[in-house]
Formats: sequence, C-alpha cells, structure tokens
Amino acid sequence: MEYDKYKLNIKEIIAGAFVWALISAVLAYFFYKSVTAWVLIFLFLPVFFIFEKKILTEKRRWILTLEFKEMIRILSVNLQAGNSAENSFAYTLKEMQKIFGNKSDMTKECETIVKGLQNNIVLEKLISSFGERSHIEEINEFAEVFSIAKRSGGNLKEIIADTAEVIDTKIELKREFKTLISSKQFEHRLMCLIPFLIVGYIGVTSPGYFDMFYGNTKGVLIMSICLLVYIGAFVWGEKIANIKI
Repeated sequence: MEYDKYKLNIKEIIAGAFVWALISAVLAYFFYKSVTAWVLIFLFLPVFFIFEKKILTEKRRWILTLEFKEMIRILSVNLQAGNSAENSFAYTLKEMQKIFGNKSDMTKECETIVKGLQNNIVLEKLISSFGERSHIEEINEFAEVFSIAKRSGGNLKEIIADTAEVIDTKIELKREFKTLISSKQFEHRLMCLIPFLIVGYIGVTSPGYFDMFYGNTKGVLIMSICLLVYIGAFVWGEKIANIKI
C-alpha cells in the first residue's frame, strides 16, 4: 500500500457529496440567492474530493506515525529481552493486534513483514519496502538504520533502542506542535464564518439591503469577485495554518 495516495470508499464519497451540497447551498444563497448558482457550484464536487483525499491522506499517515512509534517501542523491548529481530517482529505483531486491532495499517504492515519472513524474504528488504511506501520521514530513518545495523553486524538491540528513543522524541515534538497549531486552525475557520454571520444578521435586521447585488449582471459579477477573494483567503489561511515540520 502506498501511503501518499488515498482511495475514497462509498461512505466517504456519499458523505463528501452531502457536505459539498450543503457548502454549495450556503455559498449560492449568500452570494447569488440562486438555485442555478447552487447547481453550478456543486459541479465543482471533484475539486472538493481532491481536497478531501489530501486531508484523509495526511490523517492516515499521522495515525500510522503514532502507531509506528508504539511498534518500534515494543520491538525494542523484545530485542532487549534477547530475542532475534525476526522473532521480535512476530511477537510485536501479536501485541499490535491487541492494541490497535487487525484493521490498523501498522498491524497490517507487521503482518506483511512476518509473512515475508516466513517466505524467506530478507528482513531488511521488507522494512525498506515499508519505509519507501510510507513516505514518512521517521519510518524511512528507521529502515535505513536497521539495514545498516544488520549489514555491519553491530549491536542491533542497542542501535534500535537508541533509534527508537530519538524517533519517539521527534514524534512527540510533532504531536505537541500539532496541538499548538490546531487552535490556530480553529480560529481561522471561525473567522471564515464571520462574513456569513454578518451578512445574515444584516439580512434579518434590514431586509432587502443587499438586493441590488442579486438578479442582475453587475451584481453577479461583483459577488463572483467577492466569492473568489473569499475562497482565495480561505485556501491561503489553510496553507498558513497547516505548517509542515
């Protein structure tokens, strides 16, 4: 499985279409007050799916990263206990099944490694394959260190223990950073709702105040420009809030 790609299932497609239909209805009402506009905006559903896939891809990779942190900890404990790397992965698989269940991506990857070992595939090759497919920095680093340690014949359990500690620290720092920026993301999305609240309030207290912008070519042009500016500001704000580390 390649973790830089995501395929939407039926439930996600239906849910995404429903959410976009609501968003389209809100935009069409506030900017155009037109059913035709709602239909035209809804036609941009494929673009919405692109953003949805990107969000779900990042979410899945982050969950995989957290599960990997636990996996490498369990693996290190087993190596410290004197087990071989191959036997340690077999035990780690059982623990991952207990903790995360059989459907988690990390459990499936451990199962792939164990099955590969049973088919006489070299362990370093299996881990390297996982690192390449994950597109996650920490997993790639672990794969490289593990391969070097196996080839050089060094003290594998100490090397893996040190690597696990370093990776654990990096992931925890990322977790703390994500917690910090999540509040900024919430503030940004809340600010994006304020224009609709203001327009809605004026529409209730002063009916007909914005009628000059609806139902005529000049008004449609002005509102279309406003919509594009709003979308641009929203996308820009999302990029600023989603800082990569």
